[in-house]
Amino acid sequence: MSPAHALNKWRERKAIALVILLFLTPLTGFISNIENDTFADKEVISYTSANPWDSIAQPWGQYSRVPTHNGTMPPHGPDGGPGQDSVENVTNFGIIDSPIVNWVALDDLDGADTYGSIIGDFSASIVSTPAAIERCGYGELFAVIISSESGSSTLSIVTGDDAKIAWQVDIGQTETIRSTPMLTDINGDEKPEIILVYDTDSSLEIEVWSPELSCSESGWVKSGHENEKLWSMSDSDYSIGINSPHFATSQSNHKSVTQPLLADLDLDGDAELVVAAVDRNSDNPTVIALSLTTSTPNDFDWEVVLDRGTDPCDPSWGMLDDDSTAIVLTTIDSNSGNMWIWRIDGASGSLDWERVSLDGTDSDSDSPRLRLPGPVIVQLDNDDAPEMILTIPTDANGRTPGNGARFVAMEMTSTDEIFEFRTPNGYSDSQPLPIDTDDNGIHDRLCWVTWYSESSVSFNRKGMAGCHDITADPPIKEWSKDMQRGAGNDNDEIGVAPPIWMDINGDSFVELIVPFG
Repeated sequence: MSPAHALNKWRERKAIALVILLFLTPLTGFISNIENDTFADKEVISYTSANPWDSIAQPWGQYSRVPTHNGTMPPHGPDGGPGQDSVENVTNFGIIDSPIVNWVALDDLDGADTYGSIIGDFSASIVSTPAAIERCGYGELFAVIISSESGSSTLSIVTGDDAKIAWQVDIGQTETIRSTPMLTDINGDEKPEIILVYDTDSSLEIEVWSPELSCSESGWVKSGHENEKLWSMSDSDYSIGINSPHFATSQSNHKSVTQPLLADLDLDGDAELVVAAVDRNSDNPTVIALSLTTSTPNDFDWEVVLDRGTDPCDPSWGMLDDDSTAIVLTTIDSNSGNMWIWRIDGASGSLDWERVSLDGTDSDSDSPRLRLPGPVIVQLDNDDAPEMILTIPTDANGRTPGNGARFVAMEMTSTDEIFEFRTPNGYSDSQPLPIDTDDNGIHDRLCWVTWYSESSVSFNRKGMAGCHDITADPPIKEWSKDMQRGAGNDNDEIGVAPPIWMDINGDSFVELIVPFG
C-alpha cells in the first residue's frame, strides 16, 4: 500500500466524527500547478541562514498541515502514486477517483472526537520480524485518532491500508478532546512524537508520546504502551475549552475549543507549541508558548494575557522578515460580538499589537458556536511581507440571505485593511481557503464554507460553499452553492471543517472538497 493511497483513503474518513459530504465543484478558470505551490510555506522560511524546522516533514502533522493555516496542499493527480518506483520517491500523490468507503475505523464507537485528523509516517518506529515486514506497515502511512467512551479517551494509531489498530493507549477521564493531535520529531531520532493538548474538568493537560510500534506474524501488539509517554504537564489555571453561548451547542455538550499550533517561533530549527487558552480564574484569553524537548518542562516560555474578548481563536504563525516571526489571533466577546486582532512576537512573547479592534462587527450574543476560526497567512501582493485573512463569523440577519459571515484581509506588518466581503449567507465555524490559481506566488481566490438554520423552530440546517475572486476591488463572488442533507439533531449539519482543493480528474482545473455534516 503506497503512502499516496493510504493518505487518500484516510482523507476519505477525515471528518469521521461528522457525516461527510464530498461536494466537488469545478472552479472554472482555476489553472492548477499544485506541485510548485505545495512548498510555498517551506520557501518562506528558507530565507533565514539557520536550518528552520520543517513543518511538512510529516505528511499531515497538524491541523491544516502548515502553521500558516493557509491550506497548502501536497501535489495530487490522477496519475499520482509510486507506480513501479519506490514509495519514498513519490512526488505526486494519488487521488480519490471513486468516493466509496474503503474501511471504517472505530465502528463500535461514535467515531473520532477531534475536529481534524493527522497522517503520520511511523516507519522508523516499527519493530517487526523479517517475515512480517510486508504486513506490518511497510510503505504505509498511519492515522492518529482520539475516541472516547463514558468520558474516558483513547489515543490510537491506525494503519492506512486496513484500519487495524497498530498502537493504543488509554488517556483516562477527560473532557471531550476536540483539538487535533500534532506530530513532530522532538529528539531528532526520526521517530515522530505525538503531542496532545486537552482539558480535564480541572486542568489543561499537555502530553508527549513517543510511540514504539511492534508487529509480528500474528499482527500488531496494540496494547501495553503506557510507558511510552515521554512527559506530561498539567496546569490548573488554564483551559482550551469554554462553554459556548450558542444554545444548541451548549445543550449538546459541545464547548468552543481552540486548536494548538506547532511552529518555529525563533527560527532555531526546533518547533515550539503555542496554545490559545482561557484563564479559569479571570476568564481572560491567554496565549502560551512552550519549548518541546525530551524533558518535562517546568514552566511556559511565555504567557500573554489578552484583556479583550471572552473567546480566542486558533493561533496562526507567519514570518515577518528574515529574522522574526509572529503569532496572530483574534478574540471575540460572546456578549456583544465585538472582535479584536492581536499580534505577538514569536521569540519573546511581547505584544506587538494590543487590542486592535476590528471594524464592522455585528452585535451578536451567540458567538462563537463550536469554534472561532483563526487567521490564514497569505501572500496578496508582490512584496515579501505576508498578509492575513481574518474571519468574522457572525451572520447578522440569520437565515435571511445577503449578510453572512465576513472575511477581512489585512497587512500582517501593519493594521491596514486590504479588502473585506461578506458571504451570501450563514455563520462561519471554519477558516477560509486561499488559492493561488496561476502559480505566481500570490493568492487570488478565497473559498469558504458557512452554515445556517432553515427555521427558528427546528434544527434543520443548510451549508453553503463558494469562492470569491480577491484580485477584484471589491472581491467578486464567482459562485456559491447550498448543501443540505435533511433533518438533523442540534449538533448536526454544521460546517466546522475548512475546504481543501486538488485537481481530481486531471483536467487542469482544481476541485473543491467540502466536509460537511
